[in-house]
Amino acid sequence: MLSKDKKDLIVVPCDFTEEARIALNHASKIAQQSNDEVRLLHIFNSESKAKLRKENAGEELVYSKLKEWAETNEKETGIKTTYHAEEGSIFTTIAEYIEDSGASLMVMGTHGVRGVQHLVGSYAMKVVTSSPVPVIVVQKKDVDKTGFKKIVLPIDHNRHGKNKVSYAIALAKYFNAEIHMFEEHSSDEFYSKQIKLNASFARARLEENNIPYVEVKEDFSAGSFTKHLIRHAAKIDADLIVISSHADQESIADLFLRSSEVELINNDAMIPVMCVNPFENTAHLGVAGIG
Repeated sequence: MLSKDKKDLIVVPCDFTEEARIALNHASKIAQQSNDEVRLLHIFNSESKAKLRKENAGEELVYSKLKEWAETNEKETGIKTTYHAEEGSIFTTIAEYIEDSGASLMVMGTHGVRGVQHLVGSYAMKVVTSSPVPVIVVQKKDVDKTGFKKIVLPIDHNRHGKNKVSYAIALAKYFNAEIHMFEEHSSDEFYSKQIKLNASFARARLEENNIPYVEVKEDFSAGSFTKHLIRHAAKIDADLIVISSHADQESIADLFLRSSEVELINNDAMIPVMCVNPFENTAHLGVAGIG
């Protein structure tokens, strides 16, 4: 459980693709440490209904598949696995269900324009930024049997992104992980000062919670911070990258930031990315809420 005021529940959007199955595996690995329930969530929308019509099947087929997935996962992992389905839009109904259910985390697969839900690229980011809880986005890389042992924590100039540190610490405690702080370089004096403040905050929280960490600074070569971040995460064979999304921003710059996030969650190394929507006040996210 990642927060005191949330239920012991991890939600996994399910469209029955391989990516959804891998998302279920990641969620179950976390649940084995957090003692959470895992719940499969299917949204009946125009695409899924069209697919059912094409197969000359009704909604009962979806419920049958959800039941099969849940029972199989519970048998294989020992994790309580339930399911739910309702009509709506993946862009609004998933977030609404997360809010209503009181879940503490969502784990979601992203893939190309095949499968039912079309959770790809910027579409996936729409789901992420609407979520009231952190979202771990996975591709086709399955979870390691030891869980998340190397977690990359980018340190940028976003002054509202401190709560990602709490969630990185929570997962590090679950899996006895090492955190790699990857610090952005900026020639802008204001941004550089904010980066240093964010690094100091993260360092203090990690030491306070006895989390082993490594500090790495972005090199000055050509390319974006996102590309350097992905390259470093791939180099160390990271199991997870934890970022703050920029859902709190409404500016031209936000469009660029969102495109960087899309690039990140679809990284070629297929490293899972945990997206945490930022809040200015992070006091309620203390690591005391873990477990």
